[in-house]
Amino acid sequence: MEGILSGRPATMDYWDGNAKWHKLWLEHNEYHKIIIEILTTLVQPGWKILDIGAGSGVLSLPLCDIGCEVTALEPSAGMKNLLYEESLKRGIDIFSVDARRWEDFPDNHIQDFDLIIACNSLHLTQMNFSAALEKVFAAKPQNMFIISECCFLEIMGKKRYRDLTMVFSECFNTESSYAYHCLDDVFEHWSFRHGRFPGRFERQAALSEVIYDGHLWIKDFVTTGIHWWKRFPEGQQKGMLRPIAEGYAEQ
Repeated sequence: MEGILSGRPATMDYWDGNAKWHKLWLEHNEYHKIIIEILTTLVQPGWKILDIGAGSGVLSLPLCDIGCEVTALEPSAGMKNLLYEESLKRGIDIFSVDARRWEDFPDNHIQDFDLIIACNSLHLTQMNFSAALEKVFAAKPQNMFIISECCFLEIMGKKRYRDLTMVFSECFNTESSYAYHCLDDVFEHWSFRHGRFPGRFERQAALSEVIYDGHLWIKDFVTTGIHWWKRFPEGQQKGMLRPIAEGYAEQ
């Protein structure tokens, strides 16, 4: 499962080395398709946006495309290289990259954002998911969009938290499979994730998961939670965006 580590800590060295496999993963599944559609439906051109753990820019760049002012927070050099490669390919050069970690980002630098996004990144901070999420709320953005596979805390079920109101909350199943070009790739990726080469029985176990369908695949499906909070002006109507939520929940 991309974003959920297997046997190795979430260090900068890990993410630098993982950039190769992250790119391969992105190229062969549509994990972010629904997320991007929701974002580009709800976000307004001109919004000032902070993307925490932006990675290859899979969310940042589509938001730049619709005229948003995006700051991509990404400390990994390997992942930033993917971001620059993809932005060059798409002809996008109007965005900012900040190499600091979320836990090191000064509180006085995170005010006045129209939207803060975190896609499967808060649980990878040294702060832990709960503290990292609290820091997002403390930044007092106008909107928050949190995507997470593995962390569904009690706060996710609250319609109001602090002075923000949840207007969108859904869980959906999506594919998170890896495609490989040869068996050597399968074993090389296993070795990277575990920090050593697999033994005989581990190689057999890895091969038992591989299927062939144009590529060599290790299939995976995950449940992803998406949650949107909004700050409403005093007296303005508050409510869930049910037509949008229901439309995407059916996909």
